[in-house]
Amino acid sequence: MNEVEFKIERMILKLGNQLNYMRDIDLEQKNLTTVQSETMLYFGANEGTTASNLKDHLRITHQAARNIVERLKSKNYLYTTASENDGRANAVFLTEEGKKMYSSLKENGNRVGKALLAGFSKEEKEMLLQLIEKASVNME
Repeated sequence: MNEVEFKIERMILKLGNQLNYMRDIDLEQKNLTTVQSETMLYFGANEGTTASNLKDHLRITHQAARNIVERLKSKNYLYTTASENDGRANAVFLTEEGKKMYSSLKENGNRVGKALLAGFSKEEKEMLLQLIEKASVNME
């Protein structure tokens, strides 16, 4: 690894730690874990999908995905119904409380995103997005 690659990797880790810290403070007030937050954001954007879809999205076991869904059901943020596509699976939806929490999580993400990207032009933001997406594919 050359010096530039090492610096980039270290800066990405540092930035990730800073973002996680900011998110953890917000989530503590909401009584959610990071994974629960990601789950809420996933099902908010993909209502009607299943725990199996969540498993693939988060790269966790099916049992872990089901446990997260059950935990969020107990907090009255999610509910499930039999899937129309697969009778063995349950489709997952946000409750009214879940929709409020989803909106709050998105609002916080927008606030952090604005702080993170302050001073960036529209073109720089688009370029950064493309580079991050490319780096993410490289890590799969």
